[in-house]
Amino acid sequence: MLKHNIWRTTTFRLTIAFGAVFAVGIVLLLGLVYLQTAGYLTRRVDHILVAELDAFSRSRPEALPQVLKQAASRDPLSTSGLFSATGELVAGDGRLTPADVPQDGVVREFRRSGGFAPQRALGERLPWGEILIVHRDSSQLVELRRIVLQALVWSGASITVLGLALAVLLSARPLERIRAMRGASEAIVAGDLAVRLPLDGSRDELDELARIVNAMMDEVERLITQARTVGEGVAHELRTPLTRLRATLDHATQGLAPGDPRNALLEACVAETDSVLARFRALLRIAAVEARSRRSGIERVSLGAIVEQVAELYAPLAVERDVALEVSIALVPDVRADAELMFEALSNLVDNALKFTPAGGTVRLSLIADVAGLVVVEVRDDGPGIPQDERPLVTKRFYRSRSTSVAPGHGLGLSLVAAVADLHGFALTIEDAEPGTVVRLACGVQV
Repeated sequence: MLKHNIWRTTTFRLTIAFGAVFAVGIVLLLGLVYLQTAGYLTRRVDHILVAELDAFSRSRPEALPQVLKQAASRDPLSTSGLFSATGELVAGDGRLTPADVPQDGVVREFRRSGGFAPQRALGERLPWGEILIVHRDSSQLVELRRIVLQALVWSGASITVLGLALAVLLSARPLERIRAMRGASEAIVAGDLAVRLPLDGSRDELDELARIVNAMMDEVERLITQARTVGEGVAHELRTPLTRLRATLDHATQGLAPGDPRNALLEACVAETDSVLARFRALLRIAAVEARSRRSGIERVSLGAIVEQVAELYAPLAVERDVALEVSIALVPDVRADAELMFEALSNLVDNALKFTPAGGTVRLSLIADVAGLVVVEVRDDGPGIPQDERPLVTKRFYRSRSTSVAPGHGLGLSLVAAVADLHGFALTIEDAEPGTVVRLACGVQV
């Protein structure tokens, strides 16, 4: 993972970018040195050739062969050839002939095979008809090009290797810190709000980012703890007096005559008290699940057995409401889960489906392996459905869809299912069944 991610780090990319800029600078510097040096040497050679040609052309015709011989002995790099008007060699070096060199007084570079060194030469026809060609060895220019090219190749290779090594070296430490931060972030996402991003005291940008995130997490933990404490405290504090109130109301009904009209009023009060107590029990249950207090109960369980238990529990209720409860259980592997919480979550899903499916409808409870190879529990009903804009909201506490708000309930069933799914790392999705709703709980176990 380190080798795979190091190429994507900002430090690595910046180091490579700076290395590339440095390499371009080296190329430009060497190129400029070469151009300036080669230009100077070329101009110097051309100046020598023009001066020699001018000096030779002023010599007497009968003395010119001897002059050429003496000049060649003084400077072996410069040689000359004297040719007749028809092109035959009269004196000097005949490697370059009038056919090779135009007689226009312009210096040119010539290359020939067979070990012939590169030459710069110019030719001119003398007043008495003979042709004079002056040339000079330009091997030093070729050697200069070779030296500069080698310097470019070796410096480029060195810069590339050193740049890559430095980029990897500089990127390894920040990447290790990022991996540590990612591990801490994953723990926070998993629900451990006490975890903080690690600091190394360098006070660099990663340290500053970690300090900001840690300060944010301190505030988030404080607010969540405060909200959770208040909610749980209210539920705990009110449950006891409400239980006593219910007992008092129940006792009051026993002291009245059977036909007393006050019986109906007291029974309604008892029912409302039971409803409030049910809400408090659901809130405390959701708080316990969200606090991750049930992770110790997670083990390998058979979802097929849980689905069968839920179907058996709700079969009489389905018959009472004239709703067909169809059950389909595929052969799937066991999953890691808390069996009691999974039973409670599936029970809530089936209970909701039966509640909102009209008489004569069908509720389908299925355990399948989907196309992605995951174990999925699916509950499909023929009810009024949930509008698309409300689907992200129905898992919030006390939220009830507009299409089902007249039905009895607390708006906490799907909140508990969502909390159980989040505890296990399962995916809860709500979709349109056309008609009705289909709720899927996808377990993260590959088949």
